[in-house]
Amino acid sequence: MLLLIMELIFSSAYYSSYQSSTERCFYIDFGHKTVKITFCQLLSLRYKAKQMSAPEYIHNLLNHNDTVLLSLCDKEHLILLDTLMVLDFINLMKGTFAMIELNAALVS
Repeated sequence: MLLLIMELIFSSAYYSSYQSSTERCFYIDFGHKTVKITFCQLLSLRYKAKQMSAPEYIHNLLNHNDTVLLSLCDKEHLILLDTLMVLDFINLMKGTFAMIELNAALVS
């Protein structure tokens, strides 16, 4: 029997990211849904977060749209985010990769 051990990487106001060394994958907890992702999918999420953090995107979000549909894992999962959740998602991705980089620096 495989024991699932998830280590917290980073936690923001709404979300948390975890790493499973036994399964060699990551988990993103969106509060109502936890999504299992690979490192490549995590990189894709970071790219989406960088696009969302552009000033034009934030301006459009604040003035025209108040929700965003985020697709994960080749549209296997769809997450609906409001403005505050989008900003928190950006914070989650920045914090997650900062902690991954810090951990890699400490290990080497």
